[in-house]
Amino acid sequence: METGKGTLYGVSVGPGDPELMTVKAVRVLGRCRVIAAPVTAGEKTLARDIAAGAVDLSGKEFIALELPMTRDRAALAAGRRAAAARLEAVLDTGRDAAMLNLGDVSIYSTFAGLMELLQQDGYPVVMIPGVPSFCAAAAALGIGLTQTNLPLHILPAGGMPVAEALKLSGTKVLMKTGSAMPEVRRALREAGLLERAQLVRSCGLPDEKICRSLADAGDDSGYFTTIIVKEQEEA
Repeated sequence: METGKGTLYGVSVGPGDPELMTVKAVRVLGRCRVIAAPVTAGEKTLARDIAAGAVDLSGKEFIALELPMTRDRAALAAGRRAAAARLEAVLDTGRDAAMLNLGDVSIYSTFAGLMELLQQDGYPVVMIPGVPSFCAAAAALGIGLTQTNLPLHILPAGGMPVAEALKLSGTKVLMKTGSAMPEVRRALREAGLLERAQLVRSCGLPDEKICRSLADAGDDSGYFTTIIVKEQEEA
């Protein structure tokens, strides 16, 4: 049904390498005149910088979305509502807008929370999938993530008890390790899994670092750090 409102596109830009952006993502960004992206501390716009490596963004209107990085539910809700209002103001003019998202829009994404708000308010929303950071990290390490009879677990290292997560069977992917690195290292050692853990920091970005042993990684590895704990299938 025709609403007269523009469409919000959630565009995945992948983990960092512009060449990992999909053809569809590039096409949508080329067509949309309004581009939005979260802004981190210091007014850094990593998602826009990545997208600019694949699409000419000059001349487009840019909306910087200030979304708090906090676990305070009230602050998160207020930030999302404010960001949603800015996007809706554009869509109300009939223009489409593209919101950039690191990795894939369906995995621990900033976009997902805003999408729910806009859909509740009656705005059309389309998701453009992309390469998840943990898939790119596995490729950088040259390892497979799954095997025939073993599951794959994608876990936020800073958002759940790591020791409990490591008890799960199959390969474990610990995302957004960042400040949780000391706890993660300790839990891996106690579980006897330290030697199976490999790490990629800032995958696809200029400061990418690959550590096949956590002994080569410091406790300040940063927010964009993914640890893969590979479990071997028994014969």
